[in-house]
Amino acid sequence: MGIAQLFFRKDNLIGEIKLDVIVEESAQSSSTITSNPVENGADVNDHIIINPMTFSMTGIVSDTKVQILGGFSALGQIASGNAFTKADTPSKDAWESLLELQAERIPFTLVTNLKDYDNVVIENLSTSQNKDSSNSLNFTANMKEIIFVGPQELTAEQFDNAITADKAVPDIDGGLKQ
Repeated sequence: MGIAQLFFRKDNLIGEIKLDVIVEESAQSSSTITSNPVENGADVNDHIIINPMTFSMTGIVSDTKVQILGGFSALGQIASGNAFTKADTPSKDAWESLLELQAERIPFTLVTNLKDYDNVVIENLSTSQNKDSSNSLNFTANMKEIIFVGPQELTAEQFDNAITADKAVPDIDGGLKQ
């Protein structure tokens, strides 16, 4: 890590939840290639579908905040009477926020060092604690991009075109016939 990154580090965010440390992050982009068998038994590939991106992030939210230039801030909080209580800690708040973000099922922006990704939701969350990590949240979040399909508007010229009009309003030949 360069010296500039210590002072001008880009925040890593899951939605609005700021993470202290990203232990590992990964993004995966994949495609599905359709294939159809033909008479001689060979498969013919005729279409490529871009799948939604998937992400995995392992991060830490600590109850002990350290400031680069200001020294160890938790000592100042203890001396001034502003120490965290057992019921209200950044790690517990972050875990509750992650669970709430997953339960809301509303897409958010994932901010990573490489790129910001819009329309992401949490697929699953996991955390574990041991004697060495009881004052922090060590978690893994697996996320997926949501691809939205919206309505398409037609101009008057396009609608007047017979081919476009036939596609927009299909002819339905059905119902009860006598």
